[in-house]
Amino acid sequence: MTLISDAQLVTMNERREVLHADLRIENGKIVEIGHGLVPRGDEKRVSAKGCFVIPGLIQAHTHLCQTLFRGLADDLELLDWLQKKIWPLEKAHTEESLRASAQIGLMEMQCLGTTAILDMGTVALHHVVFEEAERSGMRYWGGNCLMDIKATSGPLYRERVESLNYCAQLIREWHLKTPLLQYAVSPRFSISCSDKLMRGALKLQQEHGLLMHTHASENKKEVAAIKKRTGLNNVQYLQNLGLLTDRAVIAHGIHLTPSEIKAIVTRQTGVTHCPSSNLKLASGVAPITRYLEQGMKVALGSDGAACNNNMDPFLEMRLAALLQKQLFGPTALPAIQAFELATLGGARVLNCADQVGSLVVGKRADVVIVRRNHPSVATVDDPYSALVYSSSGRDVSDVWIDGRHVVENGAHAIYDAAAVTAFARRELAGLLGRLSSGRNLSGCSAPKLKNQSS
Repeated sequence: MTLISDAQLVTMNERREVLHADLRIENGKIVEIGHGLVPRGDEKRVSAKGCFVIPGLIQAHTHLCQTLFRGLADDLELLDWLQKKIWPLEKAHTEESLRASAQIGLMEMQCLGTTAILDMGTVALHHVVFEEAERSGMRYWGGNCLMDIKATSGPLYRERVESLNYCAQLIREWHLKTPLLQYAVSPRFSISCSDKLMRGALKLQQEHGLLMHTHASENKKEVAAIKKRTGLNNVQYLQNLGLLTDRAVIAHGIHLTPSEIKAIVTRQTGVTHCPSSNLKLASGVAPITRYLEQGMKVALGSDGAACNNNMDPFLEMRLAALLQKQLFGPTALPAIQAFELATLGGARVLNCADQVGSLVVGKRADVVIVRRNHPSVATVDDPYSALVYSSSGRDVSDVWIDGRHVVENGAHAIYDAAAVTAFARRELAGLLGRLSSGRNLSGCSAPKLKNQSS
C-alpha cells in the first residue's frame, strides 16, 4: 500500500476537480481519496507537499525501435527520412540493439511522466520489445509493423503470410500475458501494405479483439502516392477496407478531407496528434480544434525519437495548444483541453478510459507527481496553465504504473540509468558498423537490472 499525502490532485474526474487531498493506492488501484488520511501499518507514505499529482500521461503513438536513431535522421521530409535513413537503420537491428533501443526509450518516457504507450515496432524481433515493456512496468500496446509491397518497403519488405504468421505468434505469446501488455495489429502505412495484407490484419484484429494501429495522412506526398495506387484518399481507402472502427488508431491524420473527418468521427476511430514530429518533418499541422469540435477522439504522442528528438509528453501538450492558437486564435485548445488530450483523450483512443486517464477511486493507479520548485513553474497557481505551458518532464519526481513505483525521486527504480545509457551507446556503435559494412552481427549483452542477481 502507498499513501500519497498533502497533494494538489488534478483529478480529471467528471467535474474536473482540483483537490488538496491525499490518495491511497492498494493492489494496483486508487482505493481512497480524501483529506487527512491516516497511514496504515507499514504503508509507504510519500509526501507530495507543494506538488501536483496528476493522472499518468498517455502517448498513443511511439516507436521504441527508433530510439537509438535520435540525431541520425534530422532535417528531412517524411518519405526521404524513411527511405534514406530509418528503414536501413531498422533493418540493421539485432536483438541486442533493439533491446537497448527499447530500454532507453522506456526509461526516458517513464521518467518524463508517461505511463501508457501505443507503440509500433519494426518488422521483426518484436518479442524483445515486449520483454522490455514487461520488465519496465509500462502499460503497453504494440506490435511488429507490416510491410509487404516490395517496391515501397525497401529493406523492410516481408512476405504477407510470413508477416501475419509472426503477428499470430506474438499474439499467442504476449497479448495479455500480463494485464499491462496488449498486442496491437500494426500495418505501417498504406504505401507499403497490400489490400490482402490489410484484410489479413483486420481479420486478426477482429478475431482477437485487438487495437489496429497505422499511419495515415501524415504527408501530402504520402496521400498522393496512395491516391495514385488506389484511386482513393488515404483514410477513404482504409474505410473501404473496413479498417475504420472504434478499435482503430490513426497516427497523424493531418491531411484529411471533410468526408474522411466525418467517417472517422462516425466510426469513433482514434487519431493521435504528434505535433513535434509533424513540425520537424514539415508534414503540416493537424487542425485538432476542428476535429474536437466535430467529436473526434484525439490523443497525443511524441512519435519516435528519430523524428522528434524528445519524448517529453509535456512538450507535446504545450506545442499542441500553441499550434491551434496559431490556426484558430488565442482561445483555441486552452490548457485544460490540451491536458485532457494527454490523459483522458489518450485513454479514450486506447479504449481504456474506464481504467486510466483520471484520478478516480476504483481506477488503476497510474499516478505522477510533478514538482513545482523550478523557477518556470514555482509561482504559477493555475494547475492547467502550470502543467501545459510552464512544466516539462524535468519536473516529474515520482511515477506509479498500476500501483508499481517505477520512478522514485527522479530515478528509475528498475533500470540503472548509467548502465542503460552505456549499453545503448555500445549497441548504437555496433548497429552503425553493421549498416556501413552490411554485416548483421550480435551486439553486447544487456545490462543487469537494479537488484538483479548475477
